[in-house]
Amino acid sequence: SVMECVVNHEKHKGKPANELLQYYKADDQSNPIPFPTSLDSREVLVKVGACGICYRDIIDRKGGYPFAILPVVPGHEFSGEILRVGEDVSKFKAGDRVVNQHFASCQQCASCQKGDHPNCSAPSHFYGVTQNGGYSQLVVCHENSLVRNKHGIPDEQACFLMCTAAVALRGLRHHGKVSHGSRVLITGATGGVGVHAVQIAKALGAYVIALTSKESKVDILKKYGADEIVVGTQNFDKQISQPVDVVLELVGTPTIPFSLRCLSSGGRMVIIGNITIEKFSLNPGYLITREITISGSKGASNGELEEVMDMVASRKLIPVICDRLPLRDAADGQKRLEMGTISGRIVLIPDSKSRL
Repeated sequence: SVMECVVNHEKHKGKPANELLQYYKADDQSNPIPFPTSLDSREVLVKVGACGICYRDIIDRKGGYPFAILPVVPGHEFSGEILRVGEDVSKFKAGDRVVNQHFASCQQCASCQKGDHPNCSAPSHFYGVTQNGGYSQLVVCHENSLVRNKHGIPDEQACFLMCTAAVALRGLRHHGKVSHGSRVLITGATGGVGVHAVQIAKALGAYVIALTSKESKVDILKKYGADEIVVGTQNFDKQISQPVDVVLELVGTPTIPFSLRCLSSGGRMVIIGNITIEKFSLNPGYLITREITISGSKGASNGELEEVMDMVASRKLIPVICDRLPLRDAADGQKRLEMGTISGRIVLIPDSKSRL
């Protein structure tokens, strides 16, 4: 038995998505990914309802993670229904609706004990890298990598909440200390993380300045609550109305030199995204004299993911879907994301009619 899925066979920095990502129909016997017939004692089998396409999928495809095990099914943001559970699984049962984390946290180290799952000292099951991910009908998951979708949020909305909204919440509140009255600049504000970060910053009571590279994206930023919108990728520090307390940096190296100059004294920059592998230079004196803090932020805790799902259920957060594509169009979806023309998330939907 085989299943519908998309497979990344090799690392190759020069090849486009359509040459690297191979689509297999549910009855294709040449599929190299084995049909999941057995589960370890703490694993569950999830039938995927939807999977988001994230920019990290593109970095993975280009060989950005040297420890990737190939061939592998991409996709680290999916949601669906549990079909089977391993004999020692205690948190879930067949029929439960779930959303995944980037990886399985150990739940035992000092970080996990504090609920700080992104900094787990013994993570495993890295989806789309060391473990087959969500561009598939089925995924084998460790129970510690899943959070219950208790509100029954539709899969096409729930799948990407961890990697967009929950990631934004952690960056803004945990690292950025954003609260009522904070002034926040969000770069790359119409991307998957950005358009949800705008909404979350507003929910936290912030005045939000949104940066976008294209005039055509201004309306969507107004729609989701940005107080001020700046179009451009350079010298935008001269365009904002006044300095900000926090920059949520979703672009990275191309915008950081200008973002830094947007910060007031005592300001905080939180870096979540970096779309290039280029480095940037920094004058330490500028940080010292202005008491500026720079933090990295990755992933989200289980609690933060549950919180954004609560926000969706209570209509305080709107999941922004750019498009829904069948699995066979995964390469096209990645190509559109690379071109930078989309707002929100492209979501892949497996064929629900093909037999398992």
